[in-house]
Amino acid sequence: MLIKLSEDMQRAVEMKVRSRIDEVPVLDVNATAEEIRLVFAERNVAHEDIAASVAKYAAQCGHPVEFVALAPQRD
Repeated sequence: MLIKLSEDMQRAVEMKVRSRIDEVPVLDVNATAEEIRLVFAERNVAHEDIAASVAKYAAQCGHPVEFVALAPQRD
């Protein structure tokens, strides 16, 4: 189930996507979402929810995206 991100998380997504657009020709949605998830780890927001927001904002900016698989997490 996808959730709406809080205002500060959405701003973080927008800032990160804008900075990445200047750096890379194609945005890696999963890597970008994971970086944001780690910053807000205490909120326990699903990676998929953040990734959806990253992909949506990048698409609104007209920037190409890719979904590279993340390495499995070791606990």
